[in-house]
Amino acid sequence: MSTYLVYGDESKDIRDEVKKLDNAIEAVTVDKFLQDETLTSNDHVIIFASADEMKQILQKAHNDDFSVAILALKNQNTLRATFEISPKLEDALKVALESTPKPLDLLYANEEIVLWGALIGDAPPLTYKSASYEHNSFKERYTLLIEAFKKLKSLKQTKIKLTTAKEQEISTAATGIVIIEHDNHTCASSLVQDALSLSDSKLSALLVSPTSIVDYLRYLYVSLFKNSKKKSLPNSVGFIKSESLYIESSPPLEVTIDGKEAGETPIKFEVKQQAIRLSASEAFWAKSKEGTSEKETVKLSGLPITSEGVKYVQDTLPFFTHAGEEKYRDLFAGLREQGKVEPTFIVMMVLSTILATVGLFLNSASVVIGAMLIAPLMQPIVSASMGVLRSDQSLMISSFKTVGVGVFLVLLTSSIIALILPFENLTNEISARLRPSLLDLIVALASGMAAAYAKNNEKIVGSLAGVSIAVALVPPLASAGIGLGWMQFDIFYQAFLLFVTNFVGIIFAAALTFLVMGFAPMHRAKKGLVYALVVASIVSIPLYFSFKTMLVDSQIRTTLEKSEYTLKGQDIKIENVTIEHREGLVIKCDLLVPQMLSQSELMRLKGKFESDLREKFDLEVVQRVHF
Repeated sequence: MSTYLVYGDESKDIRDEVKKLDNAIEAVTVDKFLQDETLTSNDHVIIFASADEMKQILQKAHNDDFSVAILALKNQNTLRATFEISPKLEDALKVALESTPKPLDLLYANEEIVLWGALIGDAPPLTYKSASYEHNSFKERYTLLIEAFKKLKSLKQTKIKLTTAKEQEISTAATGIVIIEHDNHTCASSLVQDALSLSDSKLSALLVSPTSIVDYLRYLYVSLFKNSKKKSLPNSVGFIKSESLYIESSPPLEVTIDGKEAGETPIKFEVKQQAIRLSASEAFWAKSKEGTSEKETVKLSGLPITSEGVKYVQDTLPFFTHAGEEKYRDLFAGLREQGKVEPTFIVMMVLSTILATVGLFLNSASVVIGAMLIAPLMQPIVSASMGVLRSDQSLMISSFKTVGVGVFLVLLTSSIIALILPFENLTNEISARLRPSLLDLIVALASGMAAAYAKNNEKIVGSLAGVSIAVALVPPLASAGIGLGWMQFDIFYQAFLLFVTNFVGIIFAAALTFLVMGFAPMHRAKKGLVYALVVASIVSIPLYFSFKTMLVDSQIRTTLEKSEYTLKGQDIKIENVTIEHREGLVIKCDLLVPQMLSQSELMRLKGKFESDLREKFDLEVVQRVHF
């Protein structure tokens, strides 16, 4: 048995250093070694050369069956990480000489050996050094994130056809594909570490195909920041494990092998099982599981595989993900059906109005909530939001017509009930619907998002009932109808403004949510969203003034209740402050006093209030004597 140190042009200076460590090693240049035809399976070769020279020697090892060990040059960091080679020459040489050679699969690209990985197209950050391990600092991960984010403008999906060893043909679109055979300490290998093996005769291919900018950002987070031993693949990454993979693309994509340009697609990758015998560290053999399996793995659930999906992502990388044709068809059919005026809709609207109106008069929150639950008005409003988003006139007209019928039924029914019942006092439940503000718009926006999201997810579709309670569509309309029945148009205006606020907020938020979920491209959605935003802005004007008034009232209430007043040596405490806006400002409160105050004393107290508040108002008090 002979041991050789084969060195290349870049490693001549290391020859003498290796000879000092072990004089029995025969040092040979790469060119001379490649011409040697006397090598046998008993010989052992230590390679210390460039990547191209190393591949030639490994190919000779495959042909002549001698064992090999690999040493890394100073600049071969990826090679060192892939084969777990010690940076100390003495330690690396010890492993090369003393460790038992074991069989190792080799990855080939068009009959050329791939040492640590290949890239087709571009797939940031999968080819970067892995930042998913705990010892990497946040700064290192952040730097990789910025590098990957800069690639966003240049990323473009390309139509790709893949053929596996078992003749599975897959058509999809991707920005790039990373091919590896075992763990090379990149982000790609960290994502599929559990699937990598040194001797299973299979390569691993990761296809990067973000369907939107949002999807790309989510993919970057999982690749760079999510620490998990069982890290799941992001939706935008597909995975194929096969003995071979033939890749075609239109247009052709650049191919990079071991960091060096190597032509364009089409290209064929294949694994030759137990191609060489390698002496390597225990760390190298321990990091990947062993074993063979005839089964191929193809996981492409998050990638575009329909002709529609491929065409959509090929144009440009959209900001939001595009919903698939089947997904859109099912949702759209349901929304179109719910946007129609049906007998059941009319019956349920009338019944919910009766419940809501009576509940308002009874001042019963539970009855009013029951009316919210059975009211079907939310459904056509959500349908209208989809029509607005996609500028679908038929859906918009049908949905708005249904909403209009529902509004008319509520106003008519509640106004008739108000005329019939002998009540004309404002209950707390009615009053609660008479001062809409920007806070109500926020509730409407959140409810619209929740409604659209629930419509698109069968698992949480039952949450629509909760959305209906939160946004309360029928009670404001019923309050407006009561105002009509009483011929008090101020009540009608305030309550109807609350309904309009809810209506506009739901339309805008639901449309925006459907956009995020990919049910319309941005160029088609822009017009409808602009109209909805303009209407919402107009509605926000009176809401802003109402909100401003609410803030002032809150400040008045806080000032009075926290202030301490003394009159003729008596400490006076103020509680239960309520504020009304009639012809002017009216403040109502309870005064806790040791003894009843006279009219003149109350006037003096009112003067102190006005001085503190810097506001003129009418004061209505209830004196409560405490001892």
